[in-house]
Amino acid sequence: MGTGNPVARGSRTRTAAVIVLALSMSAIGVAYAAAIMTGRTETWSAWVMAIAASCSLIATTALGAARAGQRLGGLRGLIVPFAAVLVILLGAFAAALLLPAAGEPLLLGLPRRAAIVLYGVGILPALILPITYALTFDELTLTEEDIARVRAVASRGGSEDRE
Repeated sequence: MGTGNPVARGSRTRTAAVIVLALSMSAIGVAYAAAIMTGRTETWSAWVMAIAASCSLIATTALGAARAGQRLGGLRGLIVPFAAVLVILLGAFAAALLLPAAGEPLLLGLPRRAAIVLYGVGILPALILPITYALTFDELTLTEEDIARVRAVASRGGSEDRE
């Protein structure tokens, strides 16, 4: 009945998320490889890391939220909070990369660049995504049909492929 590949069973959202995640991880690998091979960090590799890390976080989040037969926009507009988090991540990383490193004033007790990364990358997404999950909880949790299907699969020994 089902295949062993979760992407094959899922939606285009899952497929797109897996592709973005694979591309992001590849880009991160290239940036690391360049740093290891040259012995120094190039400016381009910092930007690649910032963009790829941001995209991989959103792809992973979208992969977790994706349900077969539903688009993210159909789940009470998950596209908007995911896009907002992506913009926040990219903006925080860009600000940290563009600000001068020396002689910066403190921002909430930290050097400005560190504060932007900590609050913009660490705290803001950690506030937005749980609130989004809470608002979409009824749509994202298992339906009665999903529970019945899980029970049926479990009673057959745990494999959808068995008939």
